[in-house]
Amino acid sequence: MYSLAATLLGFYASDPRSQAVLLAFTGLPGLALGLLRFRLLVALIPFTIIGAFVNAMIIYYLGAVEDPGPVVAEIGPIRVPEFAVGSTARVGARILVFAGAGLLIASLVTPRDAVKSLSDELGLPKGFSFSLAFALRLLPLLKNDADEILLVRRLRGHRSPPLTPRDYESIITPLLAASLERALWVGVAAELRGYSLRRVRRRRPKPRPVDALLAAALAVQMAAVAYWG
Repeated sequence: MYSLAATLLGFYASDPRSQAVLLAFTGLPGLALGLLRFRLLVALIPFTIIGAFVNAMIIYYLGAVEDPGPVVAEIGPIRVPEFAVGSTARVGARILVFAGAGLLIASLVTPRDAVKSLSDELGLPKGFSFSLAFALRLLPLLKNDADEILLVRRLRGHRSPPLTPRDYESIITPLLAASLERALWVGVAAELRGYSLRRVRRRRPKPRPVDALLAAALAVQMAAVAYWG
């Protein structure tokens, strides 16, 4: 619930100060844990921020921005306006918060515990619980798939680590294909085993000392977003 709430706060936080609070409590701790287990996924995050910058520059050059602000940098014929820098910073902060929240779940919660807590204790729909649990299980599988793809690349004489966008394309494309195929058959297998007919046994959650720390951290982030926006 902490990670889900922090993700929602990331959507509403627009002020740099509130985004800094979210980064300090959720984004950076999640990324630090992710570096221990999911290094490849963390390495791909900067590419999403680069994509946000390119998107902002395209919008600027198409003339879709009424007040782009002064030009803060010039790289040859390319002018970088204040709008591109500011929008990239805001979107980048959101991406880091979302990634940190997801990596917190993936690093600290097992798929079995996720299904039990979300459906049995919190009463959320079984489909949502199963989807989140499968996503958590998918991350270690993605890591194994990525290791195998990198090994095949090395055996074929390709550079390691990947450096160019084409290198990353040769990794991401088979990863997505394998993930979609796996998701399809996992869903089929779950239905064949009667998951949709499973009875939910409601139980009351048992508070733990760490829950108080998470609640306090979440309260600080909610207060920051409510005060600064």
